Amino acid sequence: MAFARSGLSRVGGSGGGSLWLYATTEAVGTVLGANFFLPAKDEINVGDVMLVVDTNAVDTTVSFCKANNGSTTVTMASGTAVGDS
Repeated sequence: MAFARSGLSRVGGSGGGSLWLYATTEAVGTVLGANFFLPAKDEINVGDVMLVVDTNAVDTTVSFCKANNGSTTVTMASGTAVGDS
C-alpha cells in the first residue's frame, strides 16, 4: 500500500519540532522505509517524532525524521517498538 493522508495526524509541537501519529494496517517496516512519507515532505521536518500505530496488530513504534531535503527524500529512523511484553 501507499501513504494514506487520512492516517497522518499532527499531535502537537512547538518551536523545536512536532509529534505525529500515523495509523495504518501497513507493516511498520514499509511505513518507515525509504520515502514512504514523501507525500508529506512539506509537513514533516528533520527531528520530528513519529508514532506509527499498526491498527491490525495493535503495536506502536516510535521513530523520527532523519532527513528531508524538501523534494525527493524523506528518511525515517528504523524505530523502536513499544509494547507490554
